[in-house]
Amino acid sequence: MRRAGWAAATAVIGWYAFALLILRPLTDAPVVDSWLYGSAVRRFLRTGEIRFAGFTQAMPIAQVLYGVAWAHAFGGDSVSLEISTVVLAVLCGVMFHALAIKCGAPRWQALAATGLLICNPCFTFLSFSFMTEIPFLTAMVGAHLAFAKAEGPREQLWMWLAAALAVIGFLIRPFAAMVIVGCGGAMLLYDTRLRGRERWDRALWVQMMTPLAAAFAICVALWIWLTVLSPKPWDLQRDENHFHYLFLVPIANYLRAGLLGPALYLGTVLSPLALLQLATSRWRRVAIYGAGIFAVALILMAMDHQLPVTPEYSCFGGWHNVLILRGQDNRFSWNEYWQQYAFLVLASAGAAGIIVAFAEIFKTLGRAAAAILIAAAAYWAATIPLWFYNDRYYLVMVPAAAIVLAIAPLPRRRLVIAAGFAMTLAMGLLSLGGTYAYQRGMEVILATRNELEREGVPRSAIDAGYVLNGEDLYRYPKHGIETMKLEGGIPMITSPKMDEYTIASGPIAGTEVVRRLKWPGLFGLGHRYFYLVRKHLAADGNPPSTAPAQPKHD
Repeated sequence: MRRAGWAAATAVIGWYAFALLILRPLTDAPVVDSWLYGSAVRRFLRTGEIRFAGFTQAMPIAQVLYGVAWAHAFGGDSVSLEISTVVLAVLCGVMFHALAIKCGAPRWQALAATGLLICNPCFTFLSFSFMTEIPFLTAMVGAHLAFAKAEGPREQLWMWLAAALAVIGFLIRPFAAMVIVGCGGAMLLYDTRLRGRERWDRALWVQMMTPLAAAFAICVALWIWLTVLSPKPWDLQRDENHFHYLFLVPIANYLRAGLLGPALYLGTVLSPLALLQLATSRWRRVAIYGAGIFAVALILMAMDHQLPVTPEYSCFGGWHNVLILRGQDNRFSWNEYWQQYAFLVLASAGAAGIIVAFAEIFKTLGRAAAAILIAAAAYWAATIPLWFYNDRYYLVMVPAAAIVLAIAPLPRRRLVIAAGFAMTLAMGLLSLGGTYAYQRGMEVILATRNELEREGVPRSAIDAGYVLNGEDLYRYPKHGIETMKLEGGIPMITSPKMDEYTIASGPIAGTEVVRRLKWPGLFGLGHRYFYLVRKHLAADGNPPSTAPAQPKHD
């Protein structure tokens, strides 16, 4: 087993070393919302105070403290903080492999499942950011691994470690409380008479449950402190004021986006292992279930046309919408119907493979694997009424479904094993290509902003997209409580207004194109264009107050 662990660690580290070689240099700019968390790190370094921008909805205290410790040693700029997340991604992959082995997975399936996690498009993309997903998953996987090791003479120590990691995860995302639910539920099922256990040592069971109870109590206290006793970020308060909107959504939308959407996402990103169920005697059930899921998807798509689309894959670095610029819709959509239905077929077959694999292992499921599945099911149930219909949120369920596929028996034929690893590698390369496109695209945007400023255009007159506008223009008052009014007028953050110059993903009506900006295609190959556009002259005919940029070509 140690040899398998070292092989997995070598593979994970090798993958990220290869990724860094392809992506170099990483662009010194935030990724999506990471400007909020990177700013919190740098603010702590200046003031010693943990304080988040009012625009945030997440308050990842543990991640900020980790970022502060990292910044003391390696610096706190965007690139350094992104490398800190790469370290956590490597740790997450290594721990997940150990967890799969502990749950009873054969060595090659445990390694393949680990590949599915680190080659996941969203996981790959966010590994090179300071977003909360990778730190959260690392804490979650670590907690489940500690719980899986909680047996023998050191079981109490492992239980306390699992509880501590769950609390750390909670201080990144409150959904880490589901880990406590999963572990507690598994102990209730496996360590009592509920599953026919003849001898039940109540005193030992209570002793084992104590760390989980303590972790749950700490999480409740933290929740009260963060949401009741402390001032809430104004953006979080605004969303809570709109909570009643959840009851105005048609039930068909909840069925399509809340239940079907995550299943199709998991079926797609785990298809390299899920489709191998077709190589077993269970292939007929996979085909029948896949056809049924496809038919249900078509019916629900006909009944409900709201966003998000089905299937939904917005967290991929190659999409233009990930850069969040003006000019085109920043919500994921399909350009061609044939692409949508081709992926729907793949997703349906993959989801069917996961269901069939789960049915195969259900009766022999161990306590550690059950804890992961219970936690994922609780998390899935919580996302539905909260309308968390985005693959960034679905990513949290990937480890649980990957564990199912790692445990379910597959033929040990060379062709089957080669097919699984080949499909996983293909997905990884596509994921890496999309991340490369994002890095180079953000590099172009950053260079264009800098060039405009060198030409005398004030930063306040440049709309460089959501990420850089937040990084550059958010005000962060030194004293007092931050309000939405104080932060008003920031394009794409608190204001819909257009500035004099805009870096856009497409031409915008009422503007003139100053230059086209080339960046890589969807998977890092070929090219496509951004547009630097400038508002037309004012209605009174006066020229703009800022110096114009000189028109350029590619």
